[in-house]
Amino acid sequence: MQLTKVKMRGTPMGKTVMVTGANGGIGKDVARQLALRPQTARIYLACRNLDRATAAKAELEAATGRHIFDIVVMDVADLGSVRAGLAAIDGSVDALVMNAGVIGPRSMALTADGVSTVFATNVLGHAVLLEGLLAEGRLGEVAVLAGSEAARGLPKLRMERPSFVSTSADELATVIDGSYFTGRKADFNLAFGQAKYIGALWMAYLARHHPDRRFITVSPGATTGTQAANDIALPLRIAAKYVMPALGISHKLEVGAKRLVDGVTDPTLSSGVFYASAANKLKGPLVDQADIFPDLANTSFQDNANEAIRRFTT
Repeated sequence: MQLTKVKMRGTPMGKTVMVTGANGGIGKDVARQLALRPQTARIYLACRNLDRATAAKAELEAATGRHIFDIVVMDVADLGSVRAGLAAIDGSVDALVMNAGVIGPRSMALTADGVSTVFATNVLGHAVLLEGLLAEGRLGEVAVLAGSEAARGLPKLRMERPSFVSTSADELATVIDGSYFTGRKADFNLAFGQAKYIGALWMAYLARHHPDRRFITVSPGATTGTQAANDIALPLRIAAKYVMPALGISHKLEVGAKRLVDGVTDPTLSSGVFYASAANKLKGPLVDQADIFPDLANTSFQDNANEAIRRFTT
């Protein structure tokens, strides 16, 4: 495993931010938008591929005129890589943007840790990263997890809403290790929505137990110009790239990225809340998703999500 040791930069009064999945798409634009804010002194680009990260760093420096970017090689689907990347970071992180994610048929495969790739990438690797920072007292202010409206189902895209019999820790754990689909047809769209749902519950759990910091889940919404659709079926790729923008269902890359930036910078967004588009929408103003699906505010479900995750992180 190749690591890039992060160098200390910026001013003592500046903010330090870390963005996962920062070499392209939404993560890269989050880094760009945050770099344009003078209070941002340093940005860690957490990426699994060093060459792509190096290219992204050069492009970001050219686009912003700032040399505040440092690379941490980290594959969030590999818990060992996450722990090694965490050790490579010097000092604290004021804000963590957990943007890396994956969807598609290949995301149903199990990782070396015995976890479905879709859950490892979207949630579990981030749990190891965030809880590591918390345990070491190195998270300063806020953590933002990239959510998705898929957590409530997307009828327009034929994505089923995640639902569970009991939402117990045992049942949620079957999503993490992929055994939920034993004896039934695997559905990578549903698995993606399940991961985002459990991730939102887990963030709400952290908010309750760490009231001195903010833990927010924010969906970037239906966003064009990302790599998210690369591994899905051709009709859905065509719809994401051409049909949805033409119908006004999706918004531009910088709009989706700004939602996550707002999660970092807007103090009016409350800790523990999952923010996404209004009911039956994939873009537009952010609203509290618990107003649409009250089970997101169920503290027992939040506790169960945390317990299920910790079975695989400890």
